[in-house]
Amino acid sequence: MNSITLHPPGKGKLRVIALGDCNTNTIDLNQGTVPDGFCDALNTHGYSVELTNLGRGMETSREGLARLIECDAVADVAIINYGLVDAWVTTIPGIYVPYYPDGHVRKRLRKLLKFLKRRLLTSFARKFLPVGSVVPAEEFSQNISRMISIIRSRNSATKFVLWGTVPVTDNAARNEQLVKYNEILQETARQNDASFVDTDIVLNDLENAERHLDGVHISPETARRIGSEIFRRIQTESACDAA
Repeated sequence: MNSITLHPPGKGKLRVIALGDCNTNTIDLNQGTVPDGFCDALNTHGYSVELTNLGRGMETSREGLARLIECDAVADVAIINYGLVDAWVTTIPGIYVPYYPDGHVRKRLRKLLKFLKRRLLTSFARKFLPVGSVVPAEEFSQNISRMISIIRSRNSATKFVLWGTVPVTDNAARNEQLVKYNEILQETARQNDASFVDTDIVLNDLENAERHLDGVHISPETARRIGSEIFRRIQTESACDAA
């Protein structure tokens, strides 16, 4: 696991880059996001933060990678989470219209594709058509690894924290997929000398109804807990390095 060392509070801005889906960045002011939870923890302990948030709702690791390639931000700490959309099981997964870069034509195509796929969800249709995750497991791992490589190429001292997707409410099949993709994320973190935060452990005493606003989007309390755990992990590892 990597060792994460922060400069002392008050000694310049800590540059943070975040990549992920709707639980990383949202326009809903009632919702929590993990980067905000993490930055709040940093601010509370006297750190000044410069956040570059590349997360967007409905996006997969594919769009995240595309956004990162076009962004030249340099980071001291990178926090990454994908899986909520990547793991989604869909009909004909090989046909996909990215959300980024986006445009009028892509929006029209995406709307048409969603319409068609909804009508191909019957058990009869699935007997004849391929079904799978939006982003296959191998590609998912490769995308995350490439993100780490790109960020690290801009600053070799960047430290990485990957955090697992919070299970959704009342959808056992989807959660089975999320467990699988969280395991891939954890293994990818290990392979790339990054830290991994298991959100199941962080939220184990929080009722499901308290974890989300609507079953998918996380609550401010969930964001606070995960963000605080990321900060706690950094503090603990920094103390070990100094010992």
